[in-house]
Amino acid sequence: MDSIKRLCGASTCFLCNQVSDEIFRAIKAKGTQGQIAKGQILFKEGDKADTIYFITEGCIKTHMKWSEDREFILHFNRPGEVLGYRGMGGDLKYPISATALQKSYVCSLSLDSFDRLLDADPAFARKFLNFHINELRDAEKRMRDLALMEVKGRVANTVITLEAQFGCDSLGFIAIELKRQDLAYYAGTVYETFFRMLKQLEEENTFELNGKKIKILDRKLLQAYCTN
Repeated sequence: MDSIKRLCGASTCFLCNQVSDEIFRAIKAKGTQGQIAKGQILFKEGDKADTIYFITEGCIKTHMKWSEDREFILHFNRPGEVLGYRGMGGDLKYPISATALQKSYVCSLSLDSFDRLLDADPAFARKFLNFHINELRDAEKRMRDLALMEVKGRVANTVITLEAQFGCDSLGFIAIELKRQDLAYYAGTVYETFFRMLKQLEEENTFELNGKKIKILDRKLLQAYCTN
């Protein structure tokens, strides 16, 4: 990560936006903002955990090794989300990896400094706990969906989730373009199966494809596949 300036104070940074002004001034000298190039790894599964990251711009995927040549994508992380906190605790190793899907910016703080921040600012600690609880709830729901949904439902759910996370552009297309391989890994399947299901859903006019762009046309039908 290329460090470019001190802690940002941006409204899209969970840390800078949530702590009190007094605490922000106290930690400003210890945190940095950095730029991550597309494809750059922020941290790897099994690395020593020593830093927590707060996304202010871009998109970063969190993923785990599935096999020698495949991975499982847990989440497409957007501005306002937090990375690296799963390294907190007794093991002090990152259990997942994080890789930038586009040029991104993050604020970073050492885990030691973050621990002291949680002790010093109970209000922020509660906000962080609520964030963690919501993340855990979403992860549990996603594991249930992956276990119970047919592949077609997982593909439909992936498209609906992306729209909910990133919104749409002026033409109605989901406002992020991702590789089909990454979408397949997020849906818990292989590229060939994902692509086949994607084409079937397109033929049913549930959405429109334009290169990597996707526009939902029949939300009701997509949602029906998610519940079957």
